[in-house]
Amino acid sequence: MRITLLASNRNISASELLSCTQRFDLTPMPTHVELVVQSTAEMDEQLKEGREILVGDVLAPYELIYVDPVKSQHIKEGRRIGGIPCIAALAGCKRLIEASTKPVIETQTSFNSAIRACGAKTSLGDDLPLPKFICLKGTRPSNRLAMYLQQEAAVMCFRNNKMAAVKIDMLLNQKPMLKLDPSAVQWIESQTLENMHKSSYVSIDSDGVTVLGEDTTLGQQVIQRAGLDARQLKNLEKVLMLRGVMIRPFSPTWRAGDVVEINRKKYVFLTVAHHVATAALGGASAMATKVWLASL
Repeated sequence: MRITLLASNRNISASELLSCTQRFDLTPMPTHVELVVQSTAEMDEQLKEGREILVGDVLAPYELIYVDPVKSQHIKEGRRIGGIPCIAALAGCKRLIEASTKPVIETQTSFNSAIRACGAKTSLGDDLPLPKFICLKGTRPSNRLAMYLQQEAAVMCFRNNKMAAVKIDMLLNQKPMLKLDPSAVQWIESQTLENMHKSSYVSIDSDGVTVLGEDTTLGQQVIQRAGLDARQLKNLEKVLMLRGVMIRPFSPTWRAGDVVEINRKKYVFLTVAHHVATAALGGASAMATKVWLASL
């Protein structure tokens, strides 16, 4: 996996890289990178919080938001051997995972406008209308975005090198990129677990008397949400449920939101993690892609 330091236009070599995991999720922070680099005089200087890197075939840069050098007690060539664990988020999105420094209240807006109002310095490729968005001071914008995405039966994903807000139905309407045998998946089948991760929702209509969303499901917790209409309550119950996990040969072009077909049924990639371990300091090397599959 190629990793380029943008400040110096220099690639991190295989002898310097210890491990790297590039993740794609259907969340308000749709992609991030976790890497560990061997500590050298040059890498200690290059890897600083706020610096940007390019990873793999993703053209959008990542910003280092966590850098914590760790030194061992072993000496090599006059230096203590150590590593530099780093976490990098999509550049321009750091403000979405920090507590908001000001209140944001918008009506008849969009998800793109909402993230920009919260301080993000990026724009969505695909956008969706949003009736209302509220993020009070001291609240983490990513948590609020996740709530409003659920109310619109939508997710945030990374496609065409940009963040995008996409309806769940649109994901499932995609043509599957490939067909897989069921034996390739470690299936998760548990009604109890499903009930724990899915809830029924109710609200009170504007007349102050009528209860909306009375069709609750036995075994699931019931949550009351104020100020929601019947459409939003119905959207809240449209969720992607984890169905299985699979590990495949390294497939760096796979993204969360991609669709595959198994036994004539469509499954969405809920999370995709591309992992590389170089064994530069010993141990076993590895290159693999792990995928979490979901369906409605």
